[in-house]
Amino acid sequence: MKNFAVFALASAIALPGAAMAQAPAPAPAQTGAATAGVTVTTGATVYDTAGGVVGTVDSTDGTNAVINTGTVKAAVPLTSLGKGAQGPVLALTKAQLEAAAGQQQAQASAEFKSKLVPGATVYGTGGAQLGTIKSVDATGITLTTTDGDAKLPMNGFGPGPQGITIGMTADQLKAAMGAAAPAASASAATATQAEAATTSTDTAAEATTTAATTPKAKRKPR
Repeated sequence: MKNFAVFALASAIALPGAAMAQAPAPAPAQTGAATAGVTVTTGATVYDTAGGVVGTVDSTDGTNAVINTGTVKAAVPLTSLGKGAQGPVLALTKAQLEAAAGQQQAQASAEFKSKLVPGATVYGTGGAQLGTIKSVDATGITLTTTDGDAKLPMNGFGPGPQGITIGMTADQLKAAMGAAAPAASASAATATQAEAATTSTDTAAEATTTAATTPKAKRKPR
């Protein structure tokens, strides 16, 4: 599966032989930005120093350029891009940029998971507090809310502006919990019926076996 989460490379990447003097930051732009003599435009192809294709510019905000390699999207400081004969040049190959993004993803994932502990507050879409984490196990996270407990998959949780966040509003979570309750009740009822049927079958089989193995009383001679 392709990973299109955006990872920002924290520091500028030196580009050998390129003029990397920092100019005053231009105003944010949706279509392009100029840095160190090179204009970075949305849709432009970014090359490495050997002329290999690194990826294309998805967007730029005047400070960073989001480069899409086809596997990852990485936000690279504009000061890390130099001017080449074909277009913007980065001092990393496609593989190196993907490896750097992968490393940052692993670090970010480990840091986030360390925060998924009982008692941690969970927020929903829009910043509303939904509840607190009750427990965490390999199958998911149990969330305690004002409407009861809800078990949700771990991949539904992510970092947000306020902390741990899930992509649901309070009303959506409540509706999901309401929809899950009848299904859980039906499942429990089915399991109970199956258990009762098994018990009944076992009892009948036991009675049949007892009847078959009990010797008949001998008749006394007249």
